[in-house]
Amino acid sequence: MAALQTITQSSVSTGATSYNSCKGAASTSASAFEKVVPDQFPAGLRVLVVDDDITTLRVLEQMSRKCHYDVTTCSEATVALNLLRERKGCFDVVLSDVHMPDMDGYNLLEHVGLEMDLPVIMMSADGRTSAVMRGD
Repeated sequence: MAALQTITQSSVSTGATSYNSCKGAASTSASAFEKVVPDQFPAGLRVLVVDDDITTLRVLEQMSRKCHYDVTTCSEATVALNLLRERKGCFDVVLSDVHMPDMDGYNLLEHVGLEMDLPVIMMSADGRTSAVMRGD
């Protein structure tokens, strides 16, 4: 099966970019995609959300809870890294902002990658592709 990937970029004013991928049929038609991806969320997924913007953190927490995820939030990357070290195996995925004052998301990603086997999803409100792809 081929991997499907969609990249959506909103207007320049918001600067939001969404990257989605899914393993499935090679067809890119909407109906084929809907057949491959069930309309369900993996209830009970243990998610650590890291963002220094409290409003964004709360929105992500609420959205994740609506998906029936078990959510833990941190407003500092260093605190999140310590939590991950202390509670190894207690999270299924990390959702982290790229730009944070104490440690950027890419440094967090590097530490997680070296110390544990855990997927990290990076996000940023920065509309520059270079900022999202390289952490500039």
